[in-house]
Amino acid sequence: MEIVRVFAPEPRNGAEAGGYSGALAAFALASCASWAYWYGVPLSAELAVLAGFLAALLCAGLPFAVRMPGGAVADVSEGPRALAAVLLGPLWASLACMPYALAVARRNRTGVLYEVGRNAAGVSLAATVFSGFSGPPLAGAAAGGPVPAAYAALTAALALVAADVAAAVGLLCFGYGAGLGEAWRVVAPGLSPAFAGALVCLLAVAAFAASGVAAAPVLALGVLACHLLARRVRNLRAEELRLRERVERLEEAALVAGTVFGATMLEELGRDGCAHRHAVATAVYAGDIAHEMGLDRRRAERLRIAAFLHDIGRFGLSGEPTSHPERGARLLEEAGLEELAPWVRYHHERPDGRGYPQGLRGPWIPLESKILAVAEAYAAMVLSGDSGCEAARRELCDGAGGRFDGEVVQAFLRVLDTAPEGYRTANGPRFARPPGPHGGCMMRNGLDIL
Repeated sequence: MEIVRVFAPEPRNGAEAGGYSGALAAFALASCASWAYWYGVPLSAELAVLAGFLAALLCAGLPFAVRMPGGAVADVSEGPRALAAVLLGPLWASLACMPYALAVARRNRTGVLYEVGRNAAGVSLAATVFSGFSGPPLAGAAAGGPVPAAYAALTAALALVAADVAAAVGLLCFGYGAGLGEAWRVVAPGLSPAFAGALVCLLAVAAFAASGVAAAPVLALGVLACHLLARRVRNLRAEELRLRERVERLEEAALVAGTVFGATMLEELGRDGCAHRHAVATAVYAGDIAHEMGLDRRRAERLRIAAFLHDIGRFGLSGEPTSHPERGARLLEEAGLEELAPWVRYHHERPDGRGYPQGLRGPWIPLESKILAVAEAYAAMVLSGDSGCEAARRELCDGAGGRFDGEVVQAFLRVLDTAPEGYRTANGPRFARPPGPHGGCMMRNGLDIL
């Protein structure tokens, strides 16, 4: 499973990628040298012929590699590489993998280091695991029987898959700057054919231990089956991604429609423009607090929309005003914005349990609602004309831990400390128009979403 060839055109830092690949190659060299020290270097025509056969099989499979969505390339090499480690030991197996590694690297110096290191480290680990369960490599000593050898081979093959995953994730994170989650999403689609390759190694070793030459057709059929499985996994994954993109487009359409719907209601709610200004200011402050606290972009964008719509429950309300969070949440649900509804429902809850509508305490209040509470309160104070920005800051500090969440207050104070005066008083271009999806602005007179 060659994983990173199409992940990005260039590493983020050539020195980091080269250093990581060099360290991997050094580790692999040390592993092979340790094996040679303890077990010697067997020399025989049988080992050379077997290594040549497996090298040819590995290279023959490269043109049929299956490119997975996200960047992984499933070349179903796990079976032959694991079998090389089990039959030949790490030294001969590394030599058998060398042409394959050079072909994958495509004359790139860093790529050569990485591929040679990845393959040598993988087969070295696999051979070590196999020898721990079943003794020396099968081609150099008598096997303990087909069944024990097969189980030991499966364990060794799984160790090789784990080594591949660790090497690829490490390169994606250190060389390409990917996060751990992003790296895993690249690697994951290739795991099914990789595990199938481990089963192929099990069957081939059992056949080799039983009758020797029977391993060849088993291995060939197994590689073919892994290839077909990789194609099937790729097609299913591509279909999954298409459906996910379609769902995301529908969600965005619902978000746009709901935002327009809410903006219209806010225009009707406050003919003097106060309700609209308060909604926009709350959205700006909530989005900036979310960014300061490290919320991901999608979550922060949706929180900005929820902040803009947090008071729509007041539209047409003639009864108890404390019912507006629940009413607003229901309106959002009816508008197809179910994700935003709980944040609005609980934005008047307090960490000390004295809020409404349900009197929730700190740990039970969504973080988005806590952010909304701080942003909404500050916007109300600075826009009312009764409090300046310094008085509003003191109000937030006095309420930290009781009325407001202390961590959210601290995050907002950090934002205010580096912001210009106009920002602190909710004045400026950012406070002129309501937010749209993806951090843009929505024109007040209709559907022009930027």
